[in-house]
Amino acid sequence: MRGYMTNDAILHAPESRTSSPVRIPRDNETLEHPQIKGLYPCGEGAGFAGGIISAAIDGEKCALKVAEMLK
Repeated sequence: MRGYMTNDAILHAPESRTSSPVRIPRDNETLEHPQIKGLYPCGEGAGFAGGIISAAIDGEKCALKVAEMLK
């Protein structure tokens, strides 16, 4: 992903056109992946939403958790 993936990036949010038939695990409290520190799976691609509105809300919830972590 030339121009996007750099060591300075703090957020990558790829978009797909399909819902995921699987769910990437995440902690219910922190929303972080239980084994990969700093990974916050969210939205349809991660299996946590069923449409554009619920994906946006889930993304916002994860962004707020990341912001809490950075304080």
